[in-house]
Amino acid sequence: MALAGIYRTERKPGPIEAQRPALSKEELESVLDCLIQDRLGSGSICERFERAFVQVASYKHTLAVNSLTAAYHLAMLALDVGPEDEVWMSALSSVSALDACRYVGATPRLVDPIRNSFHTDAESVLEKSSSEARKFFVLDHTYGSQSPIQIAALKEAGFIIIEDFTGMPGAERDGQYAGHSGEIAVCGLSEYDLVTTGNGAMVVTADTKHFKKMQSLRYGSKRDKARVAYDYRLEDFQAAMGLIQLNRLGLTLSRRRKIGEKYLQTLRQTKHETYFQSPGIDCYHLFPVVVGKTHDEVERYYNSLQIGITRIPEPLHHFLDLPRLEFPNAERIYQKSVCIPVYPALTANNVERIASSLRGML
Repeated sequence: MALAGIYRTERKPGPIEAQRPALSKEELESVLDCLIQDRLGSGSICERFERAFVQVASYKHTLAVNSLTAAYHLAMLALDVGPEDEVWMSALSSVSALDACRYVGATPRLVDPIRNSFHTDAESVLEKSSSEARKFFVLDHTYGSQSPIQIAALKEAGFIIIEDFTGMPGAERDGQYAGHSGEIAVCGLSEYDLVTTGNGAMVVTADTKHFKKMQSLRYGSKRDKARVAYDYRLEDFQAAMGLIQLNRLGLTLSRRRKIGEKYLQTLRQTKHETYFQSPGIDCYHLFPVVVGKTHDEVERYYNSLQIGITRIPEPLHHFLDLPRLEFPNAERIYQKSVCIPVYPALTANNVERIASSLRGML
């Protein structure tokens, strides 16, 4: 009877959420302080957040906005992207890039990622881009995997680069930080991003002319009162959260990398695949695993283990109603992959359970 009593009181492993923002008591206190001081608009705290973001990777100019779509829109307006232009991007890029492209009336051009990769390559882009239109390319570090694309080849062919480093803020390779490869770069700050303000984004550029134009197009003291402007401001209480997040960015990156590298080691013992190529640099914004089962089968398996999973965001060729056979690699990743949890709040036991689930998914 004594043993039975002991077994009844053992705690069972609890469910593991698929995604979870990395928040702490500090964020709560920072936001609460803003609310106590009635700081509900966009003002000095937001400006402090912009200045702090400069220090992440020695950016020259930063502008905080209320969504990644707003960041892309301002970037394209600053670069004078319009109806005569083409914006090239991977089929796995953010839908925010596609939406902003539509806002300015440009023509979106999609490229399939190469086989066994999250990324497209310069050859694929250059092979398809034969028109005389001005051409822009969205450099996207998909899922926190550093893009290996040869930017120099695209620039030589006349492409203007807009970089999206949402999955890699603060990441460095060979002395080069993410966010410095384009004319303008954007970084999402939404709920499950590496730095979160609930929703929002940061636009960065080294070009003072581009920066001043974006300032004039966003509501605030610097807007041009004689022109159309957009209410894209980030609020102070969101910026207060972001300041705490930036202080913890180094720990966030370190923890994600340790978890991601543990999964990579485990996957080598299985037939499943993932396409991260740069341990120690990749930041594992998401962790897609390509498996030889249907999503329904995998979902039932993980439900039985009480481990949450998600799918990758829907590929952009679905939004444009383009033939799926023209994007076989993006379609395969979408149909055959699941994203396992990789957020910093996972405990060591959680990570081991998830790693074991990969070995057990035959």
